[in-house]
Amino acid sequence: MTTKRLGRGLAELIETTPQHTTSFVMLRTDQIKPGRFQPRTTIAENTLEELKASIKRSGVIEPVIVRPLAHGTYELVAGERRLRATQALDIQEIPAIIKSLSDKEALELSLVENIQRENLNPLEEAKGYARLLDEFGYTQEDIASSVGKDRATIANLLRVLELPIEICNGLGAGSISLGHAKALLGIDDRPKQLELYRHVATQGLSVRQTEALVVTWSPSKRRKARRVDPQLKELEDELRRVLGTKVSLLARKKGGRIIVEYFSSEDLNRILQMLGVSS
Repeated sequence: MTTKRLGRGLAELIETTPQHTTSFVMLRTDQIKPGRFQPRTTIAENTLEELKASIKRSGVIEPVIVRPLAHGTYELVAGERRLRATQALDIQEIPAIIKSLSDKEALELSLVENIQRENLNPLEEAKGYARLLDEFGYTQEDIASSVGKDRATIANLLRVLELPIEICNGLGAGSISLGHAKALLGIDDRPKQLELYRHVATQGLSVRQTEALVVTWSPSKRRKARRVDPQLKELEDELRRVLGTKVSLLARKKGGRIIVEYFSSEDLNRILQMLGVSS
């Protein structure tokens, strides 16, 4: 399958400014409708205030990107913070670049622009990747190569969507970090996941403290914790690096087990291909 490039044309679209192009137009802010494919759901008030101060001082330096709708209206593709800050200041017009984009292209540009600017929280980023997988046929490899992250990072981020909705909401709100969420995935029992999440969130525990509690709350984790073999740990780390997924080596007096985890049928096929096994 040919790898899709999320970043195709982004230099032209995202880095364009009024000083460097004559292709932008001035649009009334009331002509611009919210983007249906905007991955970000929250904007920190402090960052919005900083942007408003910048716009007061220097104006809107970088155009928003929109796509045409009907009757002289447009849908926002990229630049939600700029638009919100402009509207909050009661400025009637904003510079904009108008592009004819498909739904897929609109999601791509919205997602990548936010990732490049580090504007998304982990939950928003994971949901954006999930939409590319579910709605537009991307693979984890496609996404990884396009956004400049390794496939294991993409797979691990998508796994947080398996957590109960209360924990996902906490991750989105900043009550816990991505590290906390990854640790909570180590507990298979969902009621226990929720109980530990609430304890971690209310007590403000660190990721390390959370990981330690996961070990004590999970029998399988406790068994694994008893084995401390530096050589096996080094081999585990090397196998994880090579296969791009979680690998566990469980030693016994004679022999042992190698456990290779996968998170989707596509992930399994990728690992099998790396091992030279036909799926």
